Amino acid sequence: MLSISRHLARSTVRSYSTVAATSTPKKVGAFRGGFVGFLLGVTATGVVSYYYLLDQYKLANTVIVADIVSLQNSISSLEKHIKNLEEKK
Repeated sequence: MLSISRHLARSTVRSYSTVAATSTPKKVGAFRGGFVGFLLGVTATGVVSYYYLLDQYKLANTVIVADIVSLQNSISSLEKHIKNLEEKK
């Protein structure tokens, strides 16, 4: 009998608090969540694309510089050959 009275006493005690005991997390709206996701996706894609293009730019520049050096070498050898031919005349 004593345990029943204790149980009733506990169940009738009410807590009057201004703070909710179980606070639900604030939900992010579909529009706001979608917009944030879109911005993150565009930013990530932009960064990856930037570094890819920068790498391709560096690669193209090294190929062009190598071609220019090769062209300079062939022109200098051609000039030497022409000078040798002119001297033989």
